Amino acid sequence: MNKEAAVITRPRLEARRQAFLEAATAAFLERGYANTTLDDIIARSGGSRQTLYALFGGKQGLFAALVTERSSRIFSCWEEDSDLLGRPPEQVLAEVGMRYLEAVTTPEALGVYRLVVAECMSMKELAEQFWERGPDRARAVLANYSAQQAGRGILLVEDPEQAARQFWGMLLGNRHMQCLLGLRPAPDRVEIEAYVRTAVARFLDGCRGEEGAFLGPLRHERVRCR
Repeated sequence: MNKEAAVITRPRLEARRQAFLEAATAAFLERGYANTTLDDIIARSGGSRQTLYALFGGKQGLFAALVTERSSRIFSCWEEDSDLLGRPPEQVLAEVGMRYLEAVTTPEALGVYRLVVAECMSMKELAEQFWERGPDRARAVLANYSAQQAGRGILLVEDPEQAARQFWGMLLGNRHMQCLLGLRPAPDRVEIEAYVRTAVARFLDGCRGEEGAFLGPLRHERVRCR
């Protein structure tokens, strides 16, 4: 049993672990990664240095755990929901798209994203951890689903990896960048749903209109994603 798994079996240590993560999130977002000390985190959490090192190994391990946990909140429900990933593409893409945009435009998620960008040039390993446990995990989930649907003949996907990257790119677009820059508030669920459904329609239809109708109802027949 690894350290993280062992912690979960001990309620008191798990409560302490969560306290460290919450304190670290607040401190990192307030002061930045480089300017936050372990003393800052310990003071906020009420824990001890010995326990922090035992659980995370230090500040970088704490940040990696923070990123992993935040990412898991977004992706675990997709990976464990076999019913969701067994639905038609128009339903799955709309559902995961809405969940994803709602999750990545929260104040905390935007703050963590800004933090990683601010530190990535001096801490490449930190950036790689964020990428692997966040955006790249999103790509993998959708690429696997696209390949599965292609195997069933529902989608004609020449490159599932590329299709996944293109879909996530459509979803994030200018809205996410504007939120990161503080140029607009996070979209509400109504705006997210309307935007995602339009993106799904364009993705599945390949931006091709039929008889003058640029966007028609989503269909269940075979579609090609380039």
